[in-house]
Amino acid sequence: MYNIKTIIWLLPILFMIHDFEEIIMAEAWSKRFKKELKEDTFMMKKKPFGLNDTGYWSTAAFSIGVEIIFVILSVASILSCTFNSYFIWYGFLFAFTFHLIFAHFYLCIQFKHYVPGVVTSALFLPVCIYIMYISKSLLKYDLSKVLLSCIAGIIFGIIILISLHDGIKNFSKLLKRYSLE
Repeated sequence: MYNIKTIIWLLPILFMIHDFEEIIMAEAWSKRFKKELKEDTFMMKKKPFGLNDTGYWSTAAFSIGVEIIFVILSVASILSCTFNSYFIWYGFLFAFTFHLIFAHFYLCIQFKHYVPGVVTSALFLPVCIYIMYISKSLLKYDLSKVLLSCIAGIIFGIIILISLHDGIKNFSKLLKRYSLE
């Protein structure tokens, strides 16, 4: 009934739908909650969407980061399908699922208001858990392989996110410089 070569394409699709919510809402959200985000009572060490004293990441710069992650997830899916090796793909699926919980639910609870991405996180969390369960069964992964894949996915995810967060600042500068030339 289930085919792993079909299931793997759900990861880039779910990722993009989730990030569309963030892309569409981040700018309006940061304007709506400008006062709350600047208050000293806001407990977050790092503010979401690159918020700082000068504003937030531009939607265009943020979209470049999203595009890069989409390409990475799509390439991982293509390579998984081509080589019948799903270890990295499964890790990325876990990292995405982990992101839904800890980046959006945690932030929403801490902020006590809507945070872009939390709606699709609520919708996609059960779907991702089910996909992980079905995939584990289809791939016949034992617990050690699942754990190693999940750890690898988290490590790759952290490296990618740190690189992109730094990159988005540079994308913003490049886009601003391009618009002035």
